[in-house]
Amino acid sequence: MIKFYANNEIDKQKWDSCVASSQNGLIYAYAWYLDIVSPNWTALILDDYRAVFPLPIKKKLGISYISQPLFTQQLGLFSSDKEIALSSFLKAIPKKVWLRSLQIHNELDNAKTKDNFELNISSDIEVIRKKYSQNVKRNLKKSAEHNLDIKTCSHDLLIQLFKQNKGREVKEMNKKAYSILSELLDKIKQKQKGNCFGVYKYDKLISAAFFSNCLERSIYLFSASNSIAKEIGANHFLIDTYIENFKKDSLILDFEGSMIPSLARFYASFGAEKKHYFLINKR
Repeated sequence: MIKFYANNEIDKQKWDSCVASSQNGLIYAYAWYLDIVSPNWTALILDDYRAVFPLPIKKKLGISYISQPLFTQQLGLFSSDKEIALSSFLKAIPKKVWLRSLQIHNELDNAKTKDNFELNISSDIEVIRKKYSQNVKRNLKKSAEHNLDIKTCSHDLLIQLFKQNKGREVKEMNKKAYSILSELLDKIKQKQKGNCFGVYKYDKLISAAFFSNCLERSIYLFSASNSIAKEIGANHFLIDTYIENFKKDSLILDFEGSMIPSLARFYASFGAEKKHYFLINKR
């Protein structure tokens, strides 16, 4: 039987065990992740955590509504049993809760699709490099001509680099968003499920990215670079080096999108395949 649970009623340990054993588990669905990006999240749970469906709920003017949290590309139904129907969970969402916007990984008829790009990194690095576009190969040659160094760096430096560059154009990145991001990246690192890597030129950070590494999937969770990095192929160098040296047990590199054509081309240029996830809107 599917039941609705308030946040304080959820057994977080059982929840995380269900997500970890799920056939399609994602780091976004762990309880500790949701606690940061959506502190008031609730859930639908089948039986004794046989299947779980997180509901990231917000409240405004007394109205409860579901809205996709920041830094959380996909949620949905998680279970080791592939026979469980998604439709039964969607019907079980309380009528008093407005489903404003929810992105899920489960296939859903008549739902709007969004693009993700995933690269199979289970092979040897030389096999993976054969799928790179000529543009990626040119940029890797270009980066090799410069004295670039890659090492772990603090996520604070990553965020600072973003603020100084792309952050000026991104309206969603306000003070609260940066606070959530900092807490989230810190928690992922504490859990040993990801790390931040930076590209340095003459000891100056020019490109950085935080990769989560969890459930055999690396996610390109947050990145930043300056104009120098773009000119000398530092971003290509960072991704290639991560695949070669830092992917650990990951079988997939998940680029998290994008619907933006220039970013989609960039991710596809590494040989990544377009995958769909689904957007539910009900008003």
